[in-house]
Amino acid sequence: MGNKLEKHHHLRITLVRAGWLLITLALLACSVLSFLADGHDLSPISVYLGAAMLFAGLMNLLIYEKNKHRIHGAHWLLADGMSTALLSLFLLFNDMTTPAMIPFFFGMWELFSGVLKVNDAWDLKDLDIFGWHWFLGTGIFELVSGVIALIKPIDDLIGANVVVAVILFVQCCSYIFKILIFPRIQKHE
Repeated sequence: MGNKLEKHHHLRITLVRAGWLLITLALLACSVLSFLADGHDLSPISVYLGAAMLFAGLMNLLIYEKNKHRIHGAHWLLADGMSTALLSLFLLFNDMTTPAMIPFFFGMWELFSGVLKVNDAWDLKDLDIFGWHWFLGTGIFELVSGVIALIKPIDDLIGANVVVAVILFVQCCSYIFKILIFPRIQKHE
């Protein structure tokens, strides 16, 4: 019986990590796509960006639903999944998205995501879970990159494509940290 529970526990860890790895790969692909895009007009690839965000949001919601009683701070995963999925609809279905709005939109997403990570870090710290500082560092980095994305002269200087590529890359790093820390934030039954 113990061996069966151990296999189920290992499978759960593997599936959660696999989900986050798929999100990482989707966001990384969009980061590269954004970096290679025309400097200021990301509207031709906005559907791909929105699809990757929708995938990330829905995958986080699925992971939350299947593991909400097994992950410390799962409510932050729920908030991140819902916000990401809902914000993706803007890119997917808003035909009036102007090229100038896309970096602003991603900057706002990055800010919101950063706030969630910082709050999650404090919860993990209160639970004395080793690695909470990874979430704090990632959250602070997301806040900084989100603010930078909102500064128009920076967008003009380096290009909207680079701004969005950096934001997506920071999100990838965040998911890598989640993959690494998952065994520590998983509640043991």
